[in-house]
Amino acid sequence: MQPQKNATPDDIAARREALRAEFLQAIGWTEVKMDALQADASFRRYYRLSGAPRPALLMQDPPDRPPVPPYVMVGPFVAIAEHLHALGLRAPEIFYKDLENGLLVLEDFGDNTYTQLFNGGADPKALYELAVDVLVHLHKHPQRNDLPLKPYSDQVLIDEAMLLLDWYYPALTGKKPTEELKTSFGAVWRELFKTMPTNQLTLVLRDYHVDNLMLTKDGQGIGQCGLLDFQDALLGQFSYDLMSLLEDARRDVPKDLQKHLYDRYIAAMGPGLDHQGFAYAYRVLAAQRHAKVLGIFVRLYERDGKDRYLQFIPHVHKLFMQSVNDPALAPLKKWFEDNKIDIALPLKSNDKRKGPTL
Repeated sequence: MQPQKNATPDDIAARREALRAEFLQAIGWTEVKMDALQADASFRRYYRLSGAPRPALLMQDPPDRPPVPPYVMVGPFVAIAEHLHALGLRAPEIFYKDLENGLLVLEDFGDNTYTQLFNGGADPKALYELAVDVLVHLHKHPQRNDLPLKPYSDQVLIDEAMLLLDWYYPALTGKKPTEELKTSFGAVWRELFKTMPTNQLTLVLRDYHVDNLMLTKDGQGIGQCGLLDFQDALLGQFSYDLMSLLEDARRDVPKDLQKHLYDRYIAAMGPGLDHQGFAYAYRVLAAQRHAKVLGIFVRLYERDGKDRYLQFIPHVHKLFMQSVNDPALAPLKKWFEDNKIDIALPLKSNDKRKGPTL
């Protein structure tokens, strides 16, 4: 589907609605009703299909959307879902697909995201343990990397960390970063990445946190944990997904629970795991992810008009400062000091919006 010249937002919305209807008609699901679910941080949209022959969602990632990150359409979602199935993990089954128009009909796991369950009083420990066990299963599986994935390379990691300078830094200081500042910032990260383990590579889901984990009704063992939002997967470090689970940008995980889950992972991986290398990568990647997320949350507000992510910035800033003050990240702390950037200073609070003033 090519973008229409001079199309208004209403024109685009109508065209996408027509494509959804045509897709459902083509598969014979003419009597179903589409109920839009809350939008996430991406351009994808989900619709629950009531009256369908089986519990199902329609996912739409339209090719006519703006060519800005994330770039991934539905094709990678299909490929990675099939790979996860082959590894014995629970990704949504894909019932029908129209890759050209960015449409999928896929299995509906229901409403029991970890977030919803925690908000309803569920025991976090048991659910987090299940999520950790999923990662252990993935990281110990001999075929985990049998999928052509791009590497989570140093340059990709640096480009992500640079979002801190591109978006958060101007909101904090009122200034745009110079090219010299960005070059030196990237050089610090490149040095930090030099000593990452080379034998701890796996499919990294990249957004492994409680909003993207579900408790399925019919699963057994690790199959109870339904996986969502994995289409941006890359080949990277074992530590990344565990870190993003335990240092969640949207939810505070108590330190004692973090330690318990970290230790559970280490014990389950066995003596063959280089614990020191894993711990180093975990700490460096935590700093990288928190820098990236701070930039993304500001970008979501300023560029995309999504202000609900502003409420999480104080929490992510706290996590980032913990990383900056970690001895392993001493070069990063020195960089902020040398460039006279008071990164410890949070964005100002706005009581009405309960988020930072940008």
